[in-house]
Amino acid sequence: MRIGLAFQLFFKALAGGKTADDLQAVLQGKVSDSKTAAASLPAPEPKVVTESKPVPKPVTPIQSEAITLLATLQREARLIDLVQEPLEQYPDAQVGAAARDVLRDTRKVLERVCGIKPLLPETEGNKVDLPTDASPMRWKITGSASGNKRGVVVHPGWQATHCQLPQWNGNAADALVIAPAEVDLNA
Repeated sequence: MRIGLAFQLFFKALAGGKTADDLQAVLQGKVSDSKTAAASLPAPEPKVVTESKPVPKPVTPIQSEAITLLATLQREARLIDLVQEPLEQYPDAQVGAAARDVLRDTRKVLERVCGIKPLLPETEGNKVDLPTDASPMRWKITGSASGNKRGVVVHPGWQATHCQLPQWNGNAADALVIAPAEVDLNA
């Protein structure tokens, strides 16, 4: 407020006239009565307060991150097709050949979306010291634990380094769709 008043006074003094003379008198101490001094100064301009209404955010339908991940794995790796396919009718070699491509593409998706890496640097079969405050989310301890804080890595575990799922933008009725139905009109 004081900066605004200073600018107003500056420009009024710059313009000259009675206000400039009154300001000069106040600054030189020629006006001793504070009411007279205040009366000779221009009144500050009142602030105009406009009431702003919050702008409502557009409501976007929400798809769970689990469904988004499944949809991404299906779209880019056809993982759901492989898992849902009844495999009894195919020979092992054919299943293995189909699974090879799906698993390769699934790995690419998981690396891009989650940055999967081993939880432990030690590999299976190596010895590892357990921390005293071993979290059950990080450590699955098997066998007899009679004070032994050193064990053999059975599985190094996995962790994500990030989570960057694609943004879903559909309508609420489609929030649970993993993959669209495909229809060939030329058949």
